[in-house]
Amino acid sequence: MSSNIIALQNKFLGHGETVYDRLSALYERQGYISDDDISRLASEHNLPPAHFRSTAKFYDNLSRDTPATHTISVCNGEACQVAGGREMEAALSLRLGAEPGATNSDGVRLQHVTCVGCCGSGPNAMVDDAPVTLAGPDAVGRLLTSLGNSAPLHMPEPKNAVHLPAEGQPRIVLRHFDRDVVGIDAARAVGIYSALEQAVTSMSPADVITEVAASRLRGRGGAGFPTGTKLGTVAATEPADGSGRRFVVVNADEGDAGSFIDKELIERDPHTQIEGALLAAYACGAGEVYFYIRSEYPAAKTVLERAVAEAREAGIVGCPTFASEFTCDIRIVQGRGAYICGEETSLLRSIEGVPALVSIRPPFPAEKGLWGYPTAVQNVETVHNLPWIINNGGEAYAAYGLDDSRGTKALSLNTRVARPGLYEVELGTTLRQIIFDLAGGMAHGEEFKAVQIGGPLGGILGEGDLDVAFSFEGLSAAGGILGHGGMVVYSQSDDLAQIARGLMRFCAVESCGRCFPCRIGSVRGTELLDQMLEDGVTDERLELLADLCETMRYGSLCGLGKMLPDPIESVVERFPEEFGRYRRGTGM
Repeated sequence: MSSNIIALQNKFLGHGETVYDRLSALYERQGYISDDDISRLASEHNLPPAHFRSTAKFYDNLSRDTPATHTISVCNGEACQVAGGREMEAALSLRLGAEPGATNSDGVRLQHVTCVGCCGSGPNAMVDDAPVTLAGPDAVGRLLTSLGNSAPLHMPEPKNAVHLPAEGQPRIVLRHFDRDVVGIDAARAVGIYSALEQAVTSMSPADVITEVAASRLRGRGGAGFPTGTKLGTVAATEPADGSGRRFVVVNADEGDAGSFIDKELIERDPHTQIEGALLAAYACGAGEVYFYIRSEYPAAKTVLERAVAEAREAGIVGCPTFASEFTCDIRIVQGRGAYICGEETSLLRSIEGVPALVSIRPPFPAEKGLWGYPTAVQNVETVHNLPWIINNGGEAYAAYGLDDSRGTKALSLNTRVARPGLYEVELGTTLRQIIFDLAGGMAHGEEFKAVQIGGPLGGILGEGDLDVAFSFEGLSAAGGILGHGGMVVYSQSDDLAQIARGLMRFCAVESCGRCFPCRIGSVRGTELLDQMLEDGVTDERLELLADLCETMRYGSLCGLGKMLPDPIESVVERFPEEFGRYRRGTGM
């Protein structure tokens, strides 16, 4: 069905132009999309109304069907929850006279967002398209007063602190974070684009792949697939139509609550990001790069757009690069509020303009990806490593790390630690070193209870796991995942049973709906957890929860449904007292 719809789009909109593009442009203009808008667009473009409607309703932003004077989106991610987000939402709901998902008589809409990528502070929200912090006394009052003024919003913007590695420790992805390199002149003054120039003028694409393979770099988006192997597969795969067309897609849809790595890399060092993406394109023979960046990162999108324009003007993008035969263009696509688009096949369907349902694999995107062509889908941090590898050599990169986890890894920490923010560590560093040495231990006299790594699908580890290595193998052996590297630390005052319920609800909201174990299981799981937390935990309900988790794990199509049971089961098994407090007759 997708191929037929894409063919119709190409016929009536122009090749590569999509229904998603048209809907996004309309949303940018008016902030909502009504049923009448959908009918009008379908008629104007001679396309089925069902295609416009199904695409619009898939995305949180595009499904808003009524106008609002202002929209307040309170972050309900785990990092903001433990920073007081629930209390802020309750206060806003009371003051506005509107439940989440509703619009009050003044036209102010209250809703959820997960997340705004400012987990080093918090709790946070987005007001219209601007991130704001709700931390501090009377934050709700100040926000509502500001909304009532005709002047621009006067609320503090949340910021993430950056903690650079100590002298003598490797610094690769954060190597330019001690200076301002956002503009292209400053970027080139410190050597950004030198690796690209070296590659396209004195190395073959195969040479680049050889260096990347020697580095043993694995994807930093979660799956940890060897980057050199992926680039090599795309390069070796001939498109079915013989055109030689290939793509690189950079996944900047960083939706894990507690993560802000991609956001900071793009906002503070955009030209290294562009250079890395172009190196990947050169290596695998791609002539086009797509950046897919989430709508909750408006500053990152603006910075990247400006950097691409500068690189284009400098003759690096869209024309023969450094007088070589290599030419590559870049396009930026904005996400519209769908966590599932972090999954690579869902992301590709979104760029193609159809509902972003997960695709069955094989074929894998490296062989048949965007519009059916070989595609290297890479994470932001992954491509950020590539210029360093070309400048310094793959073996130099592989000298860092542990086992099959080589190099360094950026990580982010929430406000439960004394020094929250962005870090870079050598893979193999222990969780204890990260939390208690680098981050200074727990904040505000709190006592450590647990840490969740890798977003909402990551297992929750306890005090007995603090000496586990922060690596692919170390965390996997302990029942966790490295994932994207976001770390949410919980204290003894945090209720992990409530966290588990929130994770299940998150999956129910964000499921693409393609497979019923995830689509239905997450809804039934939320209902079951609500029963347990409201009416009491029983052995029968715990057994039913275990059965449901097993069904989701083995029956779901992608990682969202397959991996969600991990944090749920880790709370039940590692922290039995969390649900034990909800046993019938035990009270709280």
